[in-house]
Amino acid sequence: MPLDRRIGTELGGYRIIEPLGRGGTSVVYRAEHVRLGRQAALKLLSPGIGEADFSGRFLRESQLAASLEHPSIVPIYDAGEADGLLYIAMACVEGTDLKTLLADEGRLPLRRTLRIVGQVGSALDAAHARGLVHRDVKPANILVAEDDHAYLSDFGAVKELASGGTTRTGAFVGTLEYSAPEQIEGGAVDARTDVYALACVLYECLTGSPPFHRPSEVAVLNAHLHAKPPKLTDTAPELPEALERVIEKALSKSPLDRYASCGELVATARGAAAERRVHRRRLALSLALLALAALLGAAVALGVRALAFGSSPAAITVAPPAKPPVELSRLLLRSKDGRTLNDIAYALISAKQYSRALPFAQKAVRKAPVGTLTRGYANFNLGFVLLKLGRCRESLPLFRRALKIEPSALRPYIRPRIRQAENCSRRGASAPAQSP
Repeated sequence: MPLDRRIGTELGGYRIIEPLGRGGTSVVYRAEHVRLGRQAALKLLSPGIGEADFSGRFLRESQLAASLEHPSIVPIYDAGEADGLLYIAMACVEGTDLKTLLADEGRLPLRRTLRIVGQVGSALDAAHARGLVHRDVKPANILVAEDDHAYLSDFGAVKELASGGTTRTGAFVGTLEYSAPEQIEGGAVDARTDVYALACVLYECLTGSPPFHRPSEVAVLNAHLHAKPPKLTDTAPELPEALERVIEKALSKSPLDRYASCGELVATARGAAAERRVHRRRLALSLALLALAALLGAAVALGVRALAFGSSPAAITVAPPAKPPVELSRLLLRSKDGRTLNDIAYALISAKQYSRALPFAQKAVRKAPVGTLTRGYANFNLGFVLLKLGRCRESLPLFRRALKIEPSALRPYIRPRIRQAENCSRRGASAPAQSP
């Protein structure tokens, strides 16, 4: 019977309502439990795919997956075989899948990506702790509900870590775009196989395409086995370079060279994302504008000198005073973008021009959105400027606010400044504070 004729029929105690999605070997329906009246997502698949004794393994491992309780794992209600098809019934999540989200919106912002991937990584670690490896982590199996609550779904391809057996020759369980080399070669799989797949998803969220995307399946397979991971910053140069190294490690060909868990991958990625305080392109623009201000000031001064002391007698006239370079600085201060203002302050701090950095740092704190990393960085930079100018008591609350907002990985850089400001305040310093 064609699958589209199943609407209104019953299977495994569920009445099929409407199709939700299709894959190469399966179809997912919205269904309702006949006796309980509870809605579910009912996935039907052929029992002849994948491994030898697939039906028995599917049912046993679906039972294990059903025992998982995690806020980012779609609850499994039931699994079985009926009418020559295997089925698995799970909670019906209202929302979309990550594959559709990426198709509709394009690549995602870094913070949103880490929020979604972080939830999936936590779900995978929970599965690994129960002895299960997912083996088919991909955007289509990640559901995104309201407020970006992410759910990992489709445990139909899970493998029990303690079980023996390998994939039959000519058969493959998983999706090539996200499959680790050992999975492609039919070798042993473990938690690091899912780490590899999650890194592929992370890369796709940030760039819009899987890392080893090629025009044919053979080319994709060969790339996973032999090609170096693509450089993240070639496609998304605005992202931190440190994040590129994180993805390279997670995509190592050997499982031994990858992160041991998805949680470790996500934690390291978050640390790398917070490592840089300024945006390279905005910083370059800010530095260029400041240099231009200095050049314009020098050019005006030379022009006045030529007018005042040139060879022509008519040149000895009263010339207007030269406008100092600070005029362009005042122009830059009109910016209402907290990130740009913070970058300019950072550039001036790096040049040890603390007095010139002060107004930019002050305005950056006012304009940076509340609760954002930029707000945290701006508070730290303003506190640092005030500390250097000897205004130690004023710097303390700024450092303390930065400590609350900035990532925990940066706290070792903030706490010494707090102690320095406290010591400076006790001394009642009025001179610029010295670095420890």
